[in-house]
Amino acid sequence: MNSNQKPLDFAEIDLSAPANGENGPIRELSIPERKEQPAEGKLPFVAALSKEKRFVQQAQAMAERTGEQAPFVPFMSYWPTYEQMNESQRRWYFYWRSEVRSGRFPYTDLSYIFVCLYELIHGVGWERPRQGYEQMMNLWDAYGNRYPKLNQYLAEWVCDFVLVHRLDVPLIDILARSGQAWAGELFDLELERLMGENPALLTLDQILTLSDYDARRSKFYAEEGRGLLEEYTPQVIALVHSYLQKTTGKGLVDTFYKGTGKKIERYLFRSSVYDAETYGRTFPMRILEIRKCPPLHYYVTQLVRCAENKLRELTGFKGRLRGVTLKSETETLIRRFLDKEFAAKKLSVPAVSIDTQKLAMLQKDSEEVRSMLTIEEWDEPAHERNEEGNIPVSPTDLAEHDHAGHSGPEEGFERESSSERVPERPAMEPQRFAWDTSLLDEEWTSFSEQLGPAHLEVLYALKSRMPYSELERIAETYGSMPALLIDEINQAAMETIGDLVIDGDDVAEEYSGYLEALKKA
Repeated sequence: MNSNQKPLDFAEIDLSAPANGENGPIRELSIPERKEQPAEGKLPFVAALSKEKRFVQQAQAMAERTGEQAPFVPFMSYWPTYEQMNESQRRWYFYWRSEVRSGRFPYTDLSYIFVCLYELIHGVGWERPRQGYEQMMNLWDAYGNRYPKLNQYLAEWVCDFVLVHRLDVPLIDILARSGQAWAGELFDLELERLMGENPALLTLDQILTLSDYDARRSKFYAEEGRGLLEEYTPQVIALVHSYLQKTTGKGLVDTFYKGTGKKIERYLFRSSVYDAETYGRTFPMRILEIRKCPPLHYYVTQLVRCAENKLRELTGFKGRLRGVTLKSETETLIRRFLDKEFAAKKLSVPAVSIDTQKLAMLQKDSEEVRSMLTIEEWDEPAHERNEEGNIPVSPTDLAEHDHAGHSGPEEGFERESSSERVPERPAMEPQRFAWDTSLLDEEWTSFSEQLGPAHLEVLYALKSRMPYSELERIAETYGSMPALLIDEINQAAMETIGDLVIDGDDVAEEYSGYLEALKKA
């Protein structure tokens, strides 16, 4: 105590005097009679210490309680329980819960939904675990779009519910609803299960988590192959899995994953009002981390690329992926399977039936309309011929030429005589080129062997930065078009070196050095 402060004086009270005496220092106080709350709003008294235990005991005591129709009252709480509700909110909650149990889902606040979910987690409101799971999913279906937060919480809680009750429910479907299907130990658990039981049930996205090659970024996927890759890639994985089981006794995972897995303890019902004495604080799991297995990654990559190459071939898509190193029997197995599937799909296409009577009537009607609209007709000029040297004739032309008594060409249109025809351009002599590939690797040598004189001349013109008119001259010399010749070169390049040599109208910069030995003969 500070010496400058004054000492404190204490008063003495004599408690020995009678309490009801006139001179007694303390006068007796009367305690008012306690009035009981209405039973409707009264919460059961519980002696438990923790918030979670109090909630569970209260939930069990009010498990069968129903509610008459009541007005909606807003309710928002970070950790919602019955104790956070006032009497009006509890009346609404039990009315709303009665509606939910009857299959009706009126509008309500998110905090009410959480309280109902906490009840289901602790076994309140159902007799068999499957019923509890279905009620949780019903709440998700009814309110998930309105409250996006439910997607995050329910994915975890429903998966935990399935695990502790050992329900036969695919966790992958639950995770996919929340956008969490490609991460975490639950996905690893499901990936391991599907790869071991039936890989055909996997989706392309799930398979690509085991692949170093992302087929979704390929040109084939973007243009025409998306549906084919999504349909057939899982079937190819399942086919090879079954083949390995029959020939070696081991599936894909057992063949390439040599570890014993990782033991973990999964915390149950995180971020909920959960009493750990119900199912325990954690759930033991052993996970095979197959997404971190390089040999399995490499093999699945090869399967995906092989399947895509065959699908490209069957659809006539230009270009092939290089670097596929599967055993010949495995590659043959995949190719034969896809050949058979495509052949069966073509046979299943329904035949087109034509009503010949209706077709004849339509032809007759069209001829009558044509005769009314046609004023005068004339023969096609003799010099207008197609690439095969024939005058192109359409069905309309045939119909028009079948009529008799036509006059000559319209006035002012002079028929071209044979002496007035434009003389044909003399054929140009193609140049000769040679490509010394002695210093190139096997892939480029194979590429050069697939090229003809026209292709070599185009490559020489492009690497020499010649104008586009030179490409037109080359194409005309060989009776082709510049774009067609470039496509043929790139197709050969994709099949051998696995990439495009010509980018736009120029040789790709990284490959210009390979063409230095291409010279005029």
